[in-house]
Amino acid sequence: MTISVDQFKQGMRKLGGAVNIVTSSHGGVRAGLTATAVTSLSADPPRLLACVNRQGATYDIISRGRTLAVNVLGVQHKELAMQFAGMNGMAETERFDDGQWTSSGEGAPILSSALVSFDCEVDSIMDVGSHGIVIGNIRSVIVPEGDSYSPLCYADGTWAKLEIIE
Repeated sequence: MTISVDQFKQGMRKLGGAVNIVTSSHGGVRAGLTATAVTSLSADPPRLLACVNRQGATYDIISRGRTLAVNVLGVQHKELAMQFAGMNGMAETERFDDGQWTSSGEGAPILSSALVSFDCEVDSIMDVGSHGIVIGNIRSVIVPEGDSYSPLCYADGTWAKLEIIE
């Protein structure tokens, strides 16, 4: 049985996910995109993986620079998530005008107000279909001070927030 792209997308819409901005920098050029396909891989050594579309500038910059940051977004970042998703037509290399960005020692852009940011060195990239599975060795975890925790999520084609159930 062959599954169509539309069938796949409809099924995946039911899988809600945390919204992240994946960034990289190489040769003075920064690039980034919004992604939900990010997850932990191992705690020892600390690694994560991110799936990045191979057709975009971000994939190219990650491949050449071998560095990336995963910035986990809160509900207050919805507009920024839309910008990095390309919903305003801005190129992946021109999306850093909004938000306060810093750089890690190796240059991956870090969003100062993210719920948490993971600064990574690329361990490996496996090209699979339209995307590259990027495995990052986590060099540092940046958790801003404060008690606010309201992660931005994406589910069924719309923005959502996580409700903590006690």
